[in-house]
Amino acid sequence: MKKLVLLFVFSIIAISAVLAQGPEKKVWNDGNIDYVPMGTKIRLESADMQPESGIIFYTHNFSEALPYEGPIALTSEGQVWFSYATQDAFGKVANLQTYTAVVDGSAPVLKYLTDGPSYYDAQGSFYFSSNTGFLVYGEDSYSGTEHIYVRINDEEYKDFAEEGFLSLYDVDDGEYYIEGYLVDYVGNASDVMGAYAYLDNTAPELIAVINPKPMQIDGNLYVDPNASFSIQATDNLSGVKEIYVSLNGSDFARYELETQIPFRGDHDLRVYAVDNLGNASEVAQLDFSNTLVLPAPELYLELE
Repeated sequence: MKKLVLLFVFSIIAISAVLAQGPEKKVWNDGNIDYVPMGTKIRLESADMQPESGIIFYTHNFSEALPYEGPIALTSEGQVWFSYATQDAFGKVANLQTYTAVVDGSAPVLKYLTDGPSYYDAQGSFYFSSNTGFLVYGEDSYSGTEHIYVRINDEEYKDFAEEGFLSLYDVDDGEYYIEGYLVDYVGNASDVMGAYAYLDNTAPELIAVINPKPMQIDGNLYVDPNASFSIQATDNLSGVKEIYVSLNGSDFARYELETQIPFRGDHDLRVYAVDNLGNASEVAQLDFSNTLVLPAPELYLELE
């Protein structure tokens, strides 16, 4: 079965869930600066420094200098600045250093773009075809999206963060349940999101109803000159959008009402239907005549 990942983007429902194996919190550097999870603690140490010999002090986001008394929790998102140094018992300040990082406490938000046929019905159900493509990505204000985990029905989760533009081939039409979640570079995970979506690559089926019923004579189809024609189509998934008809080689036109053939003779009626995803049926052709000409009767005399 090929990728069906993209589908959890439709009519998404956020589900509070505990992931079977939650993402690990970590520090990540993009080559310029550290990104750290919310709640990370800054611990300052000076090896072998005795309490009576001096202290460590620090400033947090350009605050006044404070003596270090224990780990400092980072509880606000955004960039933070630390300056820290030692001060000996005689008042001399040394070892001044600085550290800056970006605190990231928010999980990525799912974003997507679609290309190709798609359709929502009146109940909000989403339909797509194998010609539908999806660009799925996560938008994250700080460290960025590292993983997009998705599974289809009861399959294992797979990471599609690097896939980019996705589409679906070689699977059966019908209902699928797709769920997934996103993780950023410091381990913040979104809620699990899930949705039902319906794959529809099947064109509508056509039925022609002629009233009164036509008759077959010598291999030819004849209808009543006043017969009414009703063209019907059915589609079990996205539904029928339009029916098109052509009579005797005319351009195809959208069919809307039950109709009669206004003139007598031999006719060919061609019909096709399109569903709400653009799946078109093959053109069906009906050859018939609404002029049944009987041979003239002849009179014969029979003597007894």
